[in-house]
Order: sequence, then structure tokens, then C-alpha cells
Amino acid sequence: MATSLKQIQEIAYYIKEENLRGKERVPTSDVLIKKFSSSFEKTPEEISKYIEQLVETHFIFSFNVVTADPTLFVQAVDAYVFSDQAIVLDLKHICEMKLSSMFEVMFYKKKPGSQVCRDLFPRIKEYNNTDIGRVIYEVYYLSEYAKMIQTNAFEYTESWKKEKLLKLYRAELEASNQHTALEIIEKMDALKPKEIINSKWGRAVNQFSIKFLIRIHFRKYEFDVVRKLLLTGKITELEDFIYIRNIVRELEKMNNGDPILKYHSDKLLELRRIAQAKINISRKTNSTPIAF
Repeated sequence: MATSLKQIQEIAYYIKEENLRGKERVPTSDVLIKKFSSSFEKTPEEISKYIEQLVETHFIFSFNVVTADPTLFVQAVDAYVFSDQAIVLDLKHICEMKLSSMFEVMFYKKKPGSQVCRDLFPRIKEYNNTDIGRVIYEVYYLSEYAKMIQTNAFEYTESWKKEKLLKLYRAELEASNQHTALEIIEKMDALKPKEIINSKWGRAVNQFSIKFLIRIHFRKYEFDVVRKLLLTGKITELEDFIYIRNIVRELEKMNNGDPILKYHSDKLLELRRIAQAKINISRKTNSTPIAF
């Protein structure tokens, strides 16, 4: 289980790095599946399953750039893009410029890449398995995915993706070392580096009360941050443990009425249990024996 999650993480990170800095920018199945099948010692079918899971959990987008054509012995080829709005828009711009240049070379006319895509996409079968056909597909799907992210922004946040991945593996996680698996999932943050809270927390509590900072994290649905603050000993007072537990209880009551909270039900349950455990330990430690 842990190995599978690490391998899924590595594939997602590779796709992101290729999108940002790779030579071709948009990796494709004919190269990627072979690469990871060899490095992971897995079958192509197993790597394809990992990719499907990354698509299902919204870590990546997958789309066809070559359609299978048995009569010409042409195999289908898929392309992969990390589901980050900035990356999608950047690739869209690059592919539109590339398509515009290719069109000018082929037809001796100048047109914006977006217009070329609109003109040629209805005839895409004519360009199947050609360089310009691949770029037409890229421009078309990147435009669609940019709209999708904008319309359903919450479903492409890091917390939503990690929650979906955890639910996907829930049964297997319960049968294995859950803490190890959770740590691996949290490391998916490496796909979008963030400053570790340790250095920020000390400065923040010098300026604001802990309760105020906790409220801010809850308003931003940053339940992972609160969990980390509890587990790393950044929050130590009994009254703060009780405060967190009570907030979580209130949020759980609102679960059905808040479309965002329903995605965090498991996370809230875990946070309440951690807070309650901290309360129990604190009360036990602070209790004094009765003298007889």
C-alpha cells in the first residue's frame, strides 16, 4: 500500500515537472507508461491503473492526442497534464503559439492558434497521428480543462485531491499501517511546495491569540494544519484542545448544509478524536492524587 502511494506520487510529480520544465512539456502514454513500467517493475496495465487513479482523484488530466486506427495499425496515445490552473493556462498559451506556427508553415496563412483549433477540430480525423493533429487536440482539451478548473475550483484544491485519494484506498489503508499511509499522502504537498508551519507559528502567536489563529485556519478549511499543530505540540493548553474539539463538533452538525464540509467529514472526525485524546491526556497529567 505505502509503495503504491509513493509510486502514484512519483508519477504525478513527474507529470508536473514535465509540464513545467520538460522538453516536450506534455508527456504522453507511449513514453510515460514504458518509463514507469521499467522503473517500478510493474506491468503497463498496473501503471495505467495508477494513471486512472490520478485522473479520478483530479491530480491530472488525461486526453487523447492520437486516436486508435486498426486499419492503419495506429495505436491510441494519451497526453497528461497536472491539474493546476497556472500550469494549464501556460501550456494552453504555448500550444496555441505552436499551432499558429505550424498552420502558417502548412497553409501560408497567419491565424491565432485558438482560431486554428476552432477551424480544424471539426476535421480532426484528417489530422490523426500527425504533429499538427496532436497540437490541435492539446489546444482543444487545455481550453476545456481551464474552464473546468475555473468552474469547479474546489475540486482541484490539494485538500480535495488528497481526500479523494485517501477514500480510494480506505479499505486497504485500514488493513495496513494507516499512519504511514497518511504521512505519504501528506507528502503530496511536495507537488505544490509550501512553507512549513514551524517557522511561521512562533511569530504568529507573538502577535495573535491561539484561538484567533485557530479560527482563521477553520474558516479556510485548513484542517490538516490544525491537525499538524496538535500532533507536533504547537498547541499545548487544555482550553485550546477543548476549543478545537467544540468547533469540530459544531462543524460536524453543519456537514449536510455545507457543500465543502461534506468532503472533509473523515478529516473532521480524525481531528475531533485527536483533540479529545489531547484533552484526556492533559486532564490525566494535571490531576493531583487525593490525600487520605
